[in-house]
Amino acid sequence: MPDSEPSTTKKPTMRAVVFDGHPYKVHVRTLPKPTIVRQTDAVVRLTAAAICGSDLHNYHGVFGSREVPYPLGHEGMGIVEEVGAEVPSLSPGDRVVVPNFPARGRLDGGSEYVRVPHADQTLIVLGPPCDSIDDADLVLLSDIFPTGWTGVTWSGFEAGDTMAIFGAGPVGLLAAYFALLRGASRVYSVDCVAARLRVAASIGATPIDFTHADPAAQIPAREAGGVARTVDCVGEECVDGQGQPDQSYVVTQAIQCTRAGGGLAVIGVCFEMPTSPGVRRGDAISPTVTFLLSEVWKKGLTLRAGAVDAKSVVAPLLELIRVGKARPGFVFSSVVNIEHAPKAYRRFSKRLEIKVSIRFEGGDKAGIQGAGGMRLEGSFTVTSVVVVIRRDV
Repeated sequence: MPDSEPSTTKKPTMRAVVFDGHPYKVHVRTLPKPTIVRQTDAVVRLTAAAICGSDLHNYHGVFGSREVPYPLGHEGMGIVEEVGAEVPSLSPGDRVVVPNFPARGRLDGGSEYVRVPHADQTLIVLGPPCDSIDDADLVLLSDIFPTGWTGVTWSGFEAGDTMAIFGAGPVGLLAAYFALLRGASRVYSVDCVAARLRVAASIGATPIDFTHADPAAQIPAREAGGVARTVDCVGEECVDGQGQPDQSYVVTQAIQCTRAGGGLAVIGVCFEMPTSPGVRRGDAISPTVTFLLSEVWKKGLTLRAGAVDAKSVVAPLLELIRVGKARPGFVFSSVVNIEHAPKAYRRFSKRLEIKVSIRFEGGDKAGIQGAGGMRLEGSFTVTSVVVVIRRDV
């Protein structure tokens, strides 16, 4: 028999945002398109993804995989393209959100396609009632919508409480937004970036610029004894009023701003990792943070911290979006094609963006464009955003 000729079939590929381990650099590269590896897998074609503040910890070289290169990103949504034989609840064509924590394993949401392990237990199926809802609102269910919501909950929040939210990045803005949605009497938004503070004011929060004076001086001057609840949405890369790195600054200020019997939630990433090829600046983050434990004890404060599994709270949040009571997509300041991701990371790292969405082929272009009047494809102008909080639905 004649020798068989080598196959000339070209394997499918995709574009992906890739981190090589060099801080402050990402690349867009062509990688093999994922396939079903185990029969519990599904392959999803992403229509939208988002750059998360926690992705910046990878980008800055203080967090991430020890082995490089790897695709970067963990917020995404799209259309199921293929399912394994042991995934009875999903079908090709289903519109789904890919959450930040899979049931097991790891996800990479900065790629055109993603393989999702244990898809039955991981993917959030949207269904026909969500067909008319923008990707811009739904993609945030993958991480920061549940994270901001849970931060408010973990603080011990009750309707009528006063709150201080440290950080007016996307998670902090959503925490402030949801505190107001849930009936907070007053919310203070603490940051130093003017564009972020303007958006905070537009949703009804009181902006506090911590470069003018410490929040522990500004907030108690407005609230006798301090606010009832505080949420740290900044985490390990926080800076003090002079712009110098100080991991203890936010938690110390938050404790001082919280009144007796109040509560503090820490949802900003605090995760020290040893230096490695994938975490070249691991020594920039200390595993130890000094704060006023005696003040916590004397005031009788509660403190809860940790990462939030989006799947654990997503059902009621999806319903808030479905009925029109919540529109979290206001936090997006720009939408870009994946090829512009390196520039988007640079701008986000420099706080020139509030949050960036990556749109893929077949994504909801019109819908995402409608969230805050943003422009597509390499336009990075931050627009003013006015948000109406509805309590009458």
